[in-house]
Order: sequence, then structure tokens, then C-alpha cells
Amino acid sequence: MYQSQEHSNEELQAFIEAPGRHIVFLSADWCGDCRVIKPFVQAIREEVEKTADWMDADRDKNLDWASQYGLKGIPAFILFQDGQKVDQIGHGERITPKQITEWYENTLK
Repeated sequence: MYQSQEHSNEELQAFIEAPGRHIVFLSADWCGDCRVIKPFVQAIREEVEKTADWMDADRDKNLDWASQYGLKGIPAFILFQDGQKVDQIGHGERITPKQITEWYENTLK
């Protein structure tokens, strides 16, 4: 069964404010689309971690943080650069591993 990681709002904020590129993957244990995509997330993560840091987070435990960055739904991937939100994908829409990979590659251009 898919289980997301527990991090405090403060831990998430410190993570994205560190210098460099960071991806936050927000999901929840009850989310069907999150469970569907989970088998692919590890492979995506391994590819992304070549150029960015990665953190999994539980949206339900970080509602204030997610709201601060305009998150409307899950699963969602948010890209930050040096503390600034660059882009996001998902936020409640069904997404494929290919869409996630293409989004990340296109965002880096």
C-alpha cells in the first residue's frame, strides 16, 4: 500500500528554501490517483534526483503549506528553485509518468 511521508510545514519550508532545485510530491494515502501513480514515482524520482532534491509529503498533514502554494488537489508535483515556486503539475488532474517527466524536462529549459 502506498504511504506518503510525514513532514512538518517547517521541514517542507526549510527544504524548498535551501539553495538549488527542489521537487515536492504531495499525495495522501486515501488518494486513488496517488496510488495508481506510486509504482512510477520511484523511477521518476531517481531520474529527477540527478538534477534536483526530492521530498514526498502528505497533503493532509500539510494543508496550510499546500494552500500557501496554491495546491488545489493531488497528486501534485511542485518545482522550486532557490525558494521560489517555478511550476507545478497535477493538482487533482490524472497525470501519467510520461507527462511528469516531460513537464520536468520542459520546465528546466
